[in-house]
Amino acid sequence: MKKMATLSVFALSIGLAFASIGTVHADEAWQKKAGVGKYAPAQQNWDAIEAAAREEGEVVIYSVSSRIAKLVDGFKERYGIDIIGYDIASDLQLEKLSREHRAGVHSVDVLFNAESSTLLNEALPKQLVWNFIPDSVAGDLDPGEMDPLLIQRHSSRIVYYNTAVHPDGAPIDSLWDMTREEWKGRVLLPSPLEDGLSANFMQTVLNNSDAMAAAYQREFGEEISYSEDVIEAVEENATIDSPNASIEWLYRFLNNEPVFQSSTTKIFKNVGDVTQEKPPIGITTFSKLRKNKEGVYSSGPAYDLDPAFGVTYPTALMIADMAPHPNAAKLLIRYMMEEDGFKPWNEPGDYAARSNLEAQQLANFDLPAFGDLGLWPVDAEEIYYSKFGFLALYLALMP
Repeated sequence: MKKMATLSVFALSIGLAFASIGTVHADEAWQKKAGVGKYAPAQQNWDAIEAAAREEGEVVIYSVSSRIAKLVDGFKERYGIDIIGYDIASDLQLEKLSREHRAGVHSVDVLFNAESSTLLNEALPKQLVWNFIPDSVAGDLDPGEMDPLLIQRHSSRIVYYNTAVHPDGAPIDSLWDMTREEWKGRVLLPSPLEDGLSANFMQTVLNNSDAMAAAYQREFGEEISYSEDVIEAVEENATIDSPNASIEWLYRFLNNEPVFQSSTTKIFKNVGDVTQEKPPIGITTFSKLRKNKEGVYSSGPAYDLDPAFGVTYPTALMIADMAPHPNAAKLLIRYMMEEDGFKPWNEPGDYAARSNLEAQQLANFDLPAFGDLGLWPVDAEEIYYSKFGFLALYLALMP
């Protein structure tokens, strides 16, 4: 009964968040004035855009990254325009924007957002947000990084281990190791019930069941068999046809007592604390590599995990519908795609979408190329349409 009550409350909250986007009736006069959608000019006149942006005087951004604060001084010095930044999680950005929009409040110009499933399946088709590609950066981007949304960087949730205690490499070599007794209570991650990106990680594992089955056979030398609880949970879930290796992994993982922590930075530090004798491993943001500190924190990515060491997702920039400062929005988006404006995210593990910036990163950080990493990309459509089924399954498998 407790699980069902939890599911009902959480499903209701998710449902309200999605429903809050509602049907948006975009103002055509604003579109024309802002130069978006069908009114986007064939050529961008940046002298005119910059002059209009200076007249607007400020730009308001909802940002998934607190590092937006590092742009304020440089942008002001270059353009004389204030950045008003709000550090807001991606899913909450969309709910806030939608509620404001339906109330006739139009106060935000730019969204910096990583919730691709809701963006691509609700916000963009309902014209709550608008895609904008600065022509000065288009030549450095792949088509999929410009359409349907402009991608600024590729972010990831990956597995970290303590490199001080394990200098010869990761203490695990498979995602299945997380289900072993020795790691009971020693895997840290954000709760998928509270963190959308953690849920996306889990859903992506579930979407790769064939790879998880093959990894199980390599790890244990036999074909996988399913626990009775898994079989029962699948029978009671109308969205799932049959048990599979990923569901079995999730069941064993949850029953191995993972530790849920709300802060991805805290997870990184708890893994990397060099004073530990028996450190945990953790699932957190790839770019936390920047938090390493000699003699204090020493964490590294478990690159060689079978069948993948993490999940990757895009972080996009877009103009909010009815943005009060559309020209300043375009200017900020261009700035955040350029070398100077990308500096706060020019960190190991944050892979620039622009090919020339990524090349500099590879040289500076001695990292594998993004395309060579063993990461699973999120499937925005699959995650969107399987969200409720996942939540029901997750809660049914919890001990």
